[in-house]
Amino acid sequence: MTASHRVLRVHGGRLVVAERRLELEAELDAAAAEGFTLVGSFAVDDNIYLVMQRPG
Repeated sequence: MTASHRVLRVHGGRLVVAERRLELEAELDAAAAEGFTLVGSFAVDDNIYLVMQRPG
């Protein structure tokens, strides 16, 4: 069974530290290469959750 959704948790600090931001960009690029697109996001405390979905 192949997942049709993926949720990436991003700690808020990752967005302000250049090295961690590059890691996040690589994760998002990898998800895009697997056919996932960003369909939503939400925040809880100091975490941001990115909801990714693969069509089909």
